Amino acid sequence: MLHGGAPAGLIARRVEELPSRVPMRVTRLTIDLQRPVPIGPLEVSAEVTREGRNIQTSQITLSANGKTVVRASALRVRAAELDLPAEAALPPAPGPVPQASGGEPGFRPEGFNNAVIMREAEAGDLRGAAKAVWFRIERPFFSDRETSPLMRAAATGDYCNGFGSPLDFEQWTYINADLTLHFARAPVGEWIMLAARCWIGPDGRAVAHGDLADQDGYFGRAAQSLVIARR
Repeated sequence: MLHGGAPAGLIARRVEELPSRVPMRVTRLTIDLQRPVPIGPLEVSAEVTREGRNIQTSQITLSANGKTVVRASALRVRAAELDLPAEAALPPAPGPVPQASGGEPGFRPEGFNNAVIMREAEAGDLRGAAKAVWFRIERPFFSDRETSPLMRAAATGDYCNGFGSPLDFEQWTYINADLTLHFARAPVGEWIMLAARCWIGPDGRAVAHGDLADQDGYFGRAAQSLVIARR
C-alpha cells in the first residue's frame, strides 16, 4: 500500500487546481484514509460544495478497483494582502534550511521514503516537539507538473507519527487513520520542516501532531489520529 504522503500530495494538487470566483488559498485540508491505498491506478474526483465571497469548500475522493479508499475535504479562504503589526509575525524556523538537495534518504528508506531527503534541524526553538526534521521530496508526483510547496507540506505532515512517537517501531505499530492540515499562510520552497510530537492514551489510540515550517518560518500545523498496537 502507499505511504500516506503520496495521496496527501495528490489531493493537495487537485484542490489547488479547483476554479474559484476570486483568488483563494487553502487553509484546511482533512484526509480520511478509509482503506489502504494500493500501488496502482487511482480514480480522482473533486467537486466544489460551497462557493462564497470569502470561503470555498470542496470534497475529493480517491477510488481504487471501484472502492473508495480516501475521502478528503478542503477549505479555502479568499486571498488578501494585509499590513500586519510586527507582533503578529509568525515565528522563525529552528535553524537554517539545508543548503544541498542531494544525499541519502533517511528513516527506513523504502517505498515513498526512498524519494525523500530528511535532515534533522539544527538547535533552535522546537516548540516542545520530540524531533524536528527537514524534508525534501526528490521524485516528482507527476511527470508533467511541478511539485508545489502545498503538495510538499501535505506529504510532510503525514510524518507526524513516524517522528513524534516515543514507541519503538520494531515493537509497536502506530498507523494513522487520518491527516488534518491547517495553514496560516502559503508554504514556499522545496524544503519543509516538521517539528513533531505524540500523545498516547492507554486504550489503543493516540494523537500525533506537529508544526510545519519553511525557509520563511512556521506556517501551519498537522495532526493525525493513530491506532496503537503491539507487533
